[in-house]
Amino acid sequence: MNVSLFRTFSFDAAHENRSAQATERTGRLHGHTYEATVWVSGELDQHLGWLIDFADVKSNCKPIIDQLDHRLLNDIDGINDSSLADVRHWLESRLAPVQPGFKRCEISIVGDRRYAPKQEDRGELITVHFGLEAAHYLPHLPPTHKCRRMHGHSYMLDILTADTERTIAAAGSIYSLLDHTSLNDIDGLSNPTAEMLARWVWRRLQSENVSIQEVGVRETCMMGCVYRGEDE
Repeated sequence: MNVSLFRTFSFDAAHENRSAQATERTGRLHGHTYEATVWVSGELDQHLGWLIDFADVKSNCKPIIDQLDHRLLNDIDGINDSSLADVRHWLESRLAPVQPGFKRCEISIVGDRRYAPKQEDRGELITVHFGLEAAHYLPHLPPTHKCRRMHGHSYMLDILTADTERTIAAAGSIYSLLDHTSLNDIDGLSNPTAEMLARWVWRRLQSENVSIQEVGVRETCMMGCVYRGEDE
């Protein structure tokens, strides 16, 4: 019985896309949350009832994928233009020798890569969600901390408001300013933690007279912060 299995890993990295297809916008220094899906194929072990232990796939593949995490991809030896195809080729050439039954690796970006605000009904209020792709580093951390290195995220921003139309319009201007940039280069974001970014967005919306209740910033699907303007 021949079967195929997959296991998905994530990593956060910055890059400058230097492929021939890059535009002025996509060629700027920015960042993403990437997903790498490793496919393995082979004959089922009839006694165990599986092809391979998923834990073994993790132990074989994660150390290689982690070499890209919290990095500037253009600085990685063997990565040329840092396009998705280039990163996939880099991973496949290194995963195939260490993972039995390796079939292929698929690379994708978590974010929308466009301004696509969504609305979630919260009773009398609405949460406006939108994503953006940006690079950053945290300059005040010790040099050995991984977040001190240039890297990136597919950020998700959540704005709780009763003023939906004005919020969507103002969030669009925020997206245009922050998307496909290095946040450290933005005025007021020299130390762009999730907390500082949430406060920056809050103040930006207030400056445009948008009524908001809270601003959430998620760097990944598993971690983020919520700011409610307590010190304003």
